[in-house]
Amino acid sequence: MIITSKDNKIVKYVRKLSQKKYRDEYGCFIVEGVRAVGDVLGYPGAETETVVVSESRCGDYPGAVVVSDEVFASMCETENGQGVLSVVRIPEPSPVTCDNVLFLDGVRDPGNLGTLIRTACAAGYRDVCLRACADPFSGKVVRSTMSAVIKVNLVPSDIGTLRALKSAGYKIYGADMDGRNIFGTGAAQGKTCVVVGGEANGITDEVRTLCDEIVAIPMDGDIESLNAAVSGGIIMYNLKFNKTR
Repeated sequence: MIITSKDNKIVKYVRKLSQKKYRDEYGCFIVEGVRAVGDVLGYPGAETETVVVSESRCGDYPGAVVVSDEVFASMCETENGQGVLSVVRIPEPSPVTCDNVLFLDGVRDPGNLGTLIRTACAAGYRDVCLRACADPFSGKVVRSTMSAVIKVNLVPSDIGTLRALKSAGYKIYGADMDGRNIFGTGAAQGKTCVVVGGEANGITDEVRTLCDEIVAIPMDGDIESLNAAVSGGIIMYNLKFNKTR
């Protein structure tokens, strides 16, 4: 059966999930696109509730809910949804266990947040603590993560979370333009937490007081600062993989 009405209950449910209040209520979020949906379906840690396909792609996903192309377009946040989306359960956060942790302090830009989550996953920072950040399960963040949103442990956090990490033996590195040149530090030893702040104000003062070291990325040219996601990526990789001192 092909659903042709935008008033269908499944269609209305999926469209609701574009809003945070309904993601919170139902505990689900949307993944769009062939590659991202394929990653989710193939990842054992992801719990897929429903797969929805447009009429023109119905043969590619047996058992999926099929809707007309027009209805499918109304369910997508992007202009080119590639004819497939999935509704996925929001994973329950787990206690921090990884020796490499990323702590994000007020990252409100969805693109930066998604890129930081994706980079953290690639660099082996599998616990990502989120303090006053954008919703990691919004459409733009999910698309920016390229499915990494289901591959890391996203931990809603506050200042107490950072204090607990410090008490547990993590060395806290804060990113700030006034810090020490990151390329002079070499790889970190032991348990490490990298703190990245938001674009506008950087890390907050109360977070800064908990940092063991403030690090910066040197810049050549008339540039005031780097994008938060770029900065975070450089710092994470240097602290984990730069073995020279």
